[in-house]
Amino acid sequence: MKLPISLCMIVNNEQKFIKDCLDSVKDFVSEIVVGDTGSTDMTESIARECGATVFRMEWKNDFGVARNSVLERASMPYILVMDADERLNQSSSDQLIKFFEYETINPGRVVIKNIVRDNDITFGQATRIFPNLPDYRYTGRVHEQLQYQGRTPKSIQTNIIIDHLGYEDGIMIERKKIERNLSILTEIGKSSPHDYYIIYQIGKTHFVAKNYPEAVKYLEKVIKSIPSNSLTSSTFASSAWLTLCYSLYHMKSFKLLNKYIEEGIEFFSDYTDLYFIYGLSLTSMNHPDAIKMVPLVFNYCLQLGEADSTKYETTMGVGSYKAHYNLGIYWEIIGEIDKACSHYLIAVQQGYQIAGVRLKLLSK
Repeated sequence: MKLPISLCMIVNNEQKFIKDCLDSVKDFVSEIVVGDTGSTDMTESIARECGATVFRMEWKNDFGVARNSVLERASMPYILVMDADERLNQSSSDQLIKFFEYETINPGRVVIKNIVRDNDITFGQATRIFPNLPDYRYTGRVHEQLQYQGRTPKSIQTNIIIDHLGYEDGIMIERKKIERNLSILTEIGKSSPHDYYIIYQIGKTHFVAKNYPEAVKYLEKVIKSIPSNSLTSSTFASSAWLTLCYSLYHMKSFKLLNKYIEEGIEFFSDYTDLYFIYGLSLTSMNHPDAIKMVPLVFNYCLQLGEADSTKYETTMGVGSYKAHYNLGIYWEIIGEIDKACSHYLIAVQQGYQIAGVRLKLLSK
């Protein structure tokens, strides 16, 4: 079923990804507009074979400018923005159709399902469907943001899921995305030292690069600079807080980590991921008093369940199979093998195959 949508994309050397992206959505969009910023591979010809209109444009080191150049060429009443390393989730075609049944004039937020290292899955949000009006344009040279008349648009939540592959380690290295993004972000940060969204993105990029001390430096600045009464309304404060905690965890700075976890829970009391990293911290501290608290924390993760992905960036499993797996580890450590096997089994039943390895070893 063709919908009144122009799919708008910017690409550069995406021959490995673009066909699967376009195949996932081409039956539902009436137009595909692709801006190519300088591909030297088969990207352009593959896109044309999939029915796209492709035009070449000069890369000006500015993603917002590039996005807007593509938007200006769209002719359908609505625009859907995707990248080549994304796919419309197979379960979401009906949700895409449903979005138009209500004849809404509002833009729509979608769930971004990120496939990251070790096959972990995280969830985020982004406004990706919006009316084709000149009032909607992107700003920002990197991690560009959609604006309506210069402000963040009020969008409605959809149940549309877009799968994103670009955070897998091998892909990040292959495309040198980290170096490119960090270079642009650092340049912007020098001219806008009080833009805390940019500072957050610099910190997060350092985290993805596993440069944890630098990540901590920037992320601490973010959470200390946002007023307490604005933390829960900020679109990125909770993510900055969690990323800071994981950075400290990788650095084994447990005392400071636990301080930030305790403070974070006061503001984000239903954020399961914060309790989960607390459980990991307690397990790793190798202290009798800390170990005693481990089952309480991971059981509370199960009580909370998965974090609300429309509210938080979250990792799948922190309120289910990953919590069970870590409870299995705890009971195995203290010698309660039956309890360990019970939690490993639940984790396996919920699709966490790593738990099956432990289960087999304990069953011998």
